[in-house]
Amino acid sequence: MKKDIEMCKKLGVDGVVIGILNADGTIDKARTRELVELARPMDVTFHRAFDMTRDPYEALDDLLETGVNRVLTSGQERTCIAGKDLIRKLVEKAGDRIIIMPGDGLEEDNIEAFARYTEAREFHCTARTRIKGKMQYRNTKITMGGIPDIPEYDIYQVDEQKVKTLAGIIGNLTRRI
Repeated sequence: MKKDIEMCKKLGVDGVVIGILNADGTIDKARTRELVELARPMDVTFHRAFDMTRDPYEALDDLLETGVNRVLTSGQERTCIAGKDLIRKLVEKAGDRIIIMPGDGLEEDNIEAFARYTEAREFHCTARTRIKGKMQYRNTKITMGGIPDIPEYDIYQVDEQKVKTLAGIIGNLTRRI
């Protein structure tokens, strides 16, 4: 991570994403703080390792101590829609001290209601679409990744229209709030 951060600084990147936990499910404050200090003046986001912590409120307090700028979270659930209640509480607890950035499961049809409910101001969206791969022959008995729900031959790519639509929704929403 240190080498990646140094390369990002050298390239003039605006920010990096990190995440280090202890074996007991707490934030590794010492190493996180070290990475934050190394990364400055870039922004630092703590990724969804946050969702694997044993106590999200303790983890938020720990991250405040380390100086990260934001926390990417699905509210310790599979999607942020399922974790919306915790996200709302985290946004309230964080106030202006740190940004809570919900991610995973936000789409054009749910982001506005989600944003109003949680009062989050930044969002992580993949805005992707699945397209059929070019393989003509498809062995349906196995998958290379061992994950049966993921179609083996399909490809995911960013959907430009989804990005524009989501950006418009978020832009309009934040101007009204």
